[in-house]
Amino acid sequence: MSEHATAVVVLRPGESRALVGLAVAQLPSVQERKRQGHMVIIGGSTTRHVVTHLLKEDPGRDSFAVGRVGDGCLGETPQAGRGPGPYLFDQGQVTRGWPAPLLEKFAPGDIYIKGANAVDPDGNTAILLGSPVGGSIGVALAILHARGGELIIPVTLEKLIPSVPGATGLLGQGANGRVMGYPVGWIPIAAGSATVITELRAMSILANVQATVVAAGGFDDCAGARVIHFRGLRKDVERMWDIIAAIRETPLAQA
Repeated sequence: MSEHATAVVVLRPGESRALVGLAVAQLPSVQERKRQGHMVIIGGSTTRHVVTHLLKEDPGRDSFAVGRVGDGCLGETPQAGRGPGPYLFDQGQVTRGWPAPLLEKFAPGDIYIKGANAVDPDGNTAILLGSPVGGSIGVALAILHARGGELIIPVTLEKLIPSVPGATGLLGQGANGRVMGYPVGWIPIAAGSATVITELRAMSILANVQATVVAAGGFDDCAGARVIHFRGLRKDVERMWDIIAAIRETPLAQA
């Protein structure tokens, strides 16, 4: 019997977010910054899963994320239901709040985890901006680049667009005459300046398999799904299959 194998899975959007979150939480650098050094996890629908796997607590979807696309509009989660903010890791101590004071302590190798609203085939990503001063990413980018910190962007392929550079310059608060929901800005992040974790990179991290998207979309709960083929050593393919099967059993993967 060949020691190599292949498999095909359907990942619904919530399952993709859970898979990516699990992979980010298991990165050795993230595990190290949980124990020592400094790390920030900004709220979002995918970073929620990073927190859940890292700390064994669910910060909630609407209470953790701020910006959102929902009900056919660009908008924000209700202010009244929001939690106390991003997770801040400072030499093994975990608190929540605005990240700027902790960023002042950042040194080379410290980590900032923030989801994205777009990713393209070249690995460029982009973040929508509801804040007129750029929000949390606006505060963080200069410090990360200046001090050698690492920006980790967990983003699912549901957010794949043809080209981030091609869309750059089209958005801006007040730049468009009509907008469904809140007017937003846009900040592009060039490939290579962040560690981007999609489902494909997550599968490589979790089980050392090579994954390829072969189809997308579907009916009902599979709207936005990705059909993914993966291959590798039989033991690794079976491990990846088991991980996805376990994710499917968790209620959190449906959110």
